[in-house]
Amino acid sequence: MTHDPISSPAAIETRDALLGAIRAQIAAAPNAMTLLRLAEAYAWTVAPDQPHGSREEK
Repeated sequence: MTHDPISSPAAIETRDALLGAIRAQIAAAPNAMTLLRLAEAYAWTVAPDQPHGSREEK
């Protein structure tokens, strides 16, 4: 059996903590750039194996 680091208990706990922090920041987001950064953080938590954002390598 192989170990899947994306669905391990530690990864799930970390993802849940990060998503909680993102939710808390949404209420206080001062501008669109902050919301964009929060959206990027969310994308990384739900699909860490996919390329994200404008800095992805081509």
